[in-house]
Amino acid sequence: MKNLHDVWSKRLHRYTLEVQNYFKYIFTGHIAVVLLFALGAAGYAYSDWVQDVPPDFPAAWILAGIFGVLLAYSPPSTLLKEADMVYFLPLESRLDEFLKPARSWSFLSQLYLPIIAFVVSLPTVNAIYGLETSYLIGFPILVLIIKWWNIQIEFSYRKAFSGHRAWLDRAVRFVMAGAFVYLYVEGLVLFAGLVLFAMILYGKWMQNRSAGLAFPYEHFVRMEENRMLRFYQFANYFTDVPQIKGKIKQRRWLNWIYKMIGTQPKDAHYYLVWRTFIRSDELFYLWVRLTLLSIAGALLIPFTIAAAIFAAALAFATAIQLWQGLNQTQHFRMDNLFPLSSFSRQHAVRKLIVAVQLLQALFAAISLLFAGAYLTAGITFAVILAVSAATVFLAANKKKK
Repeated sequence: MKNLHDVWSKRLHRYTLEVQNYFKYIFTGHIAVVLLFALGAAGYAYSDWVQDVPPDFPAAWILAGIFGVLLAYSPPSTLLKEADMVYFLPLESRLDEFLKPARSWSFLSQLYLPIIAFVVSLPTVNAIYGLETSYLIGFPILVLIIKWWNIQIEFSYRKAFSGHRAWLDRAVRFVMAGAFVYLYVEGLVLFAGLVLFAMILYGKWMQNRSAGLAFPYEHFVRMEENRMLRFYQFANYFTDVPQIKGKIKQRRWLNWIYKMIGTQPKDAHYYLVWRTFIRSDELFYLWVRLTLLSIAGALLIPFTIAAAIFAAALAFATAIQLWQGLNQTQHFRMDNLFPLSSFSRQHAVRKLIVAVQLLQALFAAISLLFAGAYLTAGITFAVILAVSAATVFLAANKKKK
């Protein structure tokens, strides 16, 4: 080891390789199709809405809230490990060799969300305020500077207070960043400059508070562990992650479903796949999340075609992931103990997916009926069922081949 900068470089290399390895399983062909449908539906709805945006639409307030959150939420990414609390302790005087590139990496790894928000906001800003050079050039530059400022302040605050009441610091920075965005979008550049001056003062005060203090290794290590845990949990929705163990819950309140299943030998697989689906956190919450998203999309997207495309994309995502989760499990199953080979487990999985997707279609359609969108409700119901059935049919035929 020549210096701590070399340690950082090696850890960043290993980290990027690990993330890329999991991304190969996350962004598969299936997910690409879902994203294509979802982005297409959202883009179609957004472009149509921008053509007739209300003149009193509070764009500045909405942009202030969005950018305020994206800029204020700047968690450090240090790649610290638990052993560093011991091995880095004698090297604390040289710790900046490790933390400076960590700050730069934290900044670069979080840039994509503000950039996406800026690009998406352009049509709305153009429709209401007009796109001036000061917004096209000055605003993104200032946003990047404020993002860097937020990264530095969060590092300093967590060093000074070991993360105690970090929400309070984020709330202060959210108000400052949101106020700047609102004033800049509204053209009140002088007042926006005063907010920038207040940001500088707050940053200087926070840096002075953290100067000369011992580095809180335990807090930063725990924060890094939690950050990686969230990534592993996300990746676990698409592939098996060794660091994550699936959780099982009984959910007794759903035991009534088992009583609706027959007691004949041919129903054994159907009973087992229902128990697997209901008790597995991964599969059950996957269906719940995508169903809620389908309902929200059906209610919020004002155009029938776009709402149907969005519902179809989520129906495909739900069906294919349930199919893979129930058929490709590597865990021991109770049907391994019994001679059930003459009764197809795949057939039972198909029946379950059709049943739960019928519920998804009903929930989305009923929500639209309450909203008075009768035509959209019927189309959405039919699309969810058709896409789910087609997905399962094609997946089953592909597996046979």
